[in-house]
Amino acid sequence: MIILLSVIFMSGHTIWNFQIPTRIIFGEGCLDQISKITTEFGAKKALIITGRKAMRQHGVIDRMINLLEPIEAHSFEEVEPNPSFETIENAIRVFKEQNCDIVIGLGGGSPLDVAKVVAALSKKEKTIAEFFVPPIKIESKDCPMIAVPSTSGTGSEATPFSVATDTEKEEKKVATHRLLFPETSLVDPLIYKTMPKDVIAQTGLDAISHAIEAYWAKRAQPITDTIALDALRHIFSNFRIAYQDSGNSIALSEMALGSLEGGMALSNTFATASHAISFPLTAKYNIPHGLAVALTLPLFLEFNAPSIQNKISGLLNVMNVKSIKEASKFLTKLMKDIGQPTRLSELGIGKDDIPWIIENGFTPSRVANNPREVKAKDVEDILMEIL
Repeated sequence: MIILLSVIFMSGHTIWNFQIPTRIIFGEGCLDQISKITTEFGAKKALIITGRKAMRQHGVIDRMINLLEPIEAHSFEEVEPNPSFETIENAIRVFKEQNCDIVIGLGGGSPLDVAKVVAALSKKEKTIAEFFVPPIKIESKDCPMIAVPSTSGTGSEATPFSVATDTEKEEKKVATHRLLFPETSLVDPLIYKTMPKDVIAQTGLDAISHAIEAYWAKRAQPITDTIALDALRHIFSNFRIAYQDSGNSIALSEMALGSLEGGMALSNTFATASHAISFPLTAKYNIPHGLAVALTLPLFLEFNAPSIQNKISGLLNVMNVKSIKEASKFLTKLMKDIGQPTRLSELGIGKDDIPWIIENGFTPSRVANNPREVKAKDVEDILMEIL
């Protein structure tokens, strides 16, 4: 499947734009096409960027290196969850030392996000800290990037975002630029069988957050609405099954599709308040990103309801509930059913931490895309309610 769609549509006084330039190849076994795809870019030497354990332990790296032949391949296996600026710098150093000409991101959102920046900056005299200062100023990529996701949640294979952590400042930074879209993404649900249960749970929650936030965002439009609701249908129908049986091919394929669609929708609408508040939870308290976003999602659903009256029926239908209150409870129960905490106190966060979370997660610009105006007191109320 190739998606290269740019639409500018005007209806009444509304103008919206939808674009995703990434070629997406989806289906069990599609990883076998990695050599063909890489060769199409004229590449001679690839750098595989991945995490520290899972892809090596499950033999995916060795398999990919074999599949890439005769293209020479090296691997950078040092990406941690919520990658730091230093990790990206080290990946660029290895890319240069090995004289690579294409980068492959393999794994969850963190390796894919690192690979995006390597592809953009490997030949530029720009520091990582400088790159993550908006607006992002680059005019070209230094090499192509192929995304091979292994988790059903981040949707990074279909977005122009890269997220990294400034460990000195304890801040998560987001780079957004059209050149951060991967050129090609290979979404092979067979790889998703490597996910442990906690990863299925936390990345699945991330995918739900992407789809719901894309659906209610101020920048939402008809195409993203359609994609976001379809993403939720796939996820809600299969999440518990995938969590209970990580070998269920059908459930994993459906989760992979839902995650992909969530990323596609969010790539055009951008995130809202739940994502903004999640950043300090991850940067300082090391809460996995998907869980950090989902913690506030049920209450932001209730908070935003007055401003999304025309969209409520769509959300209620995909959750098979009759009211926003029931929908909020639906999300909370789902989190409990997949073994995830729903309160900050369960994660070691107390009342005294809330002012710092608000200070570092709330600014008017970060929540400007939320459908309802959010003030610091609103964030405080929500955090106190889930304490």
